[in-house]
Amino acid sequence: MEITTPLSLDVLALINDGRMQYGLRHQDYQRYREYTAHRLRRLRQILNLVQANTKTTNRQKEVPENFSDVRYLHLFVYDTERAWAYAMELKQESTNSLETRKHHHLTKRLKRAAQHAEKLVTLCEQNTVDARTVLDAKAYAATMKGYLYFEQQNWQNAIDQFVEARTIYERFASTNSSGHQEALCYSAMDDIDPNIRFCAYKLQLGGGGGSAQDIDALVTTLKQHRNGTGMDLLEAQLAKVGEEHRKEQAQALAHMTWRQEHFDVKNTQMADAIVKAQTTTKKSSSSSSGVVAQYDGILSDWADAEKRIKKLLKEDKEAVAKVTSSKSAKTTQELEWIHAYIAYHLYAYSIQRNLALIDEIQASHGKVQKRIKLWDDILKNVNYMRDLPCIKESHDFESELDVLTNYYKAQRLILVAVAYVEMQKTPEALALYQRGQTYLAHTKQGIQHSRGFDKDAVLKVSMEDATHLEQTIRTGIYKAQATWYLENDDGMDVDETDTTTEQQTLTKKMDQLELADEVALIKRLDVYPTSLAGPVPHLIDLPPSFAPVPCKPFYFDLAANHIKYPPTLDERASSEKSSGLWKFFGFGN
Repeated sequence: MEITTPLSLDVLALINDGRMQYGLRHQDYQRYREYTAHRLRRLRQILNLVQANTKTTNRQKEVPENFSDVRYLHLFVYDTERAWAYAMELKQESTNSLETRKHHHLTKRLKRAAQHAEKLVTLCEQNTVDARTVLDAKAYAATMKGYLYFEQQNWQNAIDQFVEARTIYERFASTNSSGHQEALCYSAMDDIDPNIRFCAYKLQLGGGGGSAQDIDALVTTLKQHRNGTGMDLLEAQLAKVGEEHRKEQAQALAHMTWRQEHFDVKNTQMADAIVKAQTTTKKSSSSSSGVVAQYDGILSDWADAEKRIKKLLKEDKEAVAKVTSSKSAKTTQELEWIHAYIAYHLYAYSIQRNLALIDEIQASHGKVQKRIKLWDDILKNVNYMRDLPCIKESHDFESELDVLTNYYKAQRLILVAVAYVEMQKTPEALALYQRGQTYLAHTKQGIQHSRGFDKDAVLKVSMEDATHLEQTIRTGIYKAQATWYLENDDGMDVDETDTTTEQQTLTKKMDQLELADEVALIKRLDVYPTSLAGPVPHLIDLPPSFAPVPCKPFYFDLAANHIKYPPTLDERASSEKSSGLWKFFGFGN
C-alpha cells in the first residue's frame, strides 16, 4: 500500500496532555500508569489488534508494516509511557525503603521503556513519516535511554543521550511556529538539564553550574568533543527540518503588516531571506551565550536580505524605465516598504550591538574614546533610518527617531564630559553636561507629546530611562564642581610634583564616588558595612531633597487678642493678688 501523505505526530504534546490531565500534576504515577494501560487496550480494540485469550496463547497481533493511521504510532508512545510511569512509581517507593529489589525492578522497566521508544523510531523511519516526527521520536527515545543509563550509573552514555535529546528540543524551540510548542520544548529541556549537570559532576567535567549560561556552555563543549559521526548526522537532519520550516513560513509570509502598513512579499527568495533573518533573531534572543557574538549572525542575515531587496529594487527600476503599467507604482511602493522594513531592522540591531559593546568596554574599564566612537556610529545609524524614503512620510516614526537622537546625544555628551574632567577641563565639562540636560529635556518632551513607541519598534526609550540618565548627569555635575573647588583652593602652597600627585589622587577618588544609585549614609545608619576598606562613602544627598518643616501658625498671636474670657476669672485673679501679702504676715485665711 502506497502512502502519499506523510504522517505527523507531536510526541511532546501527546504525552504532556496525558501527564497533566491524569495524575502527574500531583506526581500520581499509579493513576497515570492505569490511564496508559486503559488507553492501550482501547487503541488495540479500535485498530483490531486484539486476539482472543485462550489457554494455548495470549500473544498480541503485530502492527502491520505499512499503515496510514497515526494511531499505530500512539501504541508505542503509550507502551513507553506505561513502562516509564511504572518505573517512576517504583522509584518513589524505593526512596522510602531499603529494598534493593525495587531498584532492580525499576531498571528493568526503564529498559523496557527504552526498547518501546526505539521501536517507535524504527517504525517512523520505515514508514512515510515527516522528518520532524522522526526527530521528535529520536529525542523521546534518547531521553528514555538517558534515564536508563542514569539509573545504571553509566554517566558517559547517559550524558550523551541527554545532550542529543536537548539538542533536538533546542532546535525545535527556535523553529516552532506556535508558543505552545515552544513552551513544551523548553519544559523538556528544563527536565533534562539537572541530569546533565549531575552527570557532568560525576564525570568531573567543568561548566556544571546552576545558571543557564553554564549549561549551554557545557552542552556546546560536549557536542564538540563527542566522537563519531552521529552528532554530525543529527545536525544535518535538524538543518533540513529547519530549512523546510523556513520554506513553510516563507509561503505564509505572502502578506505582511508593519507599522500599520500592509504590503505583499511576492518573491519567494525574498520571503525566505526575511524568514531566515527573523528565525536567527528569535533564536539569538532566547539564547544565553555571548551577547555581542549573537548580533554578528543577526546582522549577517539581515544584510543578506538587504542585498536581495536592493537587487529587486534595481530590477524593478530598470523594468519601469522600459515598460510602465497601472500596477508598476504599487509594486514599487511595496518593494520600498520591504526595503524600509529590512533596513530598519539592520540598523536597529547594529545599534543594539554597539550598545552591548559599550557595556562590555565599560565593564572592562576600557578607554572612553572607544565608547564615544561607538556612540558616533549609533547616531549615524539613526540618521540612516531617517533617510529611508517610506519613513519620511510617517510623523510618528519621525517623532521616535527624534527621541532616540536626543537620548543618544545626551549619552554621548556624558562620556565626552567625563573625558574633559579627566583632562582637568572642568568648565568645558560643565558646559557639556548642561548641553546634555538640554537634549534630555527634548527627549522627555518628545516622549510626553508622542503616542509612544510603536509595537513593532526594536529600539525604545521610556520615561524611566530618561529619569535615570538625568540623575547620572546631575551626579556628574556635582562631582565636576567638587573637583574644581578642590583643585583651585588658594590656601594650598605645595610643589608642582605634589600638586600633580594630589590631583591624580583626587581624580581617582572622585571616579570612585558614586552618587546616582547609592543611598546616603545618613539614611542607613542601622546597616553595618561589610568592609571597612573601600571607596569614599556617600555621606549625604547634595543638594538635599525637599521635606516638610513644622512651623508656628502666622496668625496665632493675632487671634489670641480677640478671645473674650469669662468675668469670673478676673475677680478670682484680683482676690488672689490682694490676699497674698496679708497671708504672709498671718492675717489671711
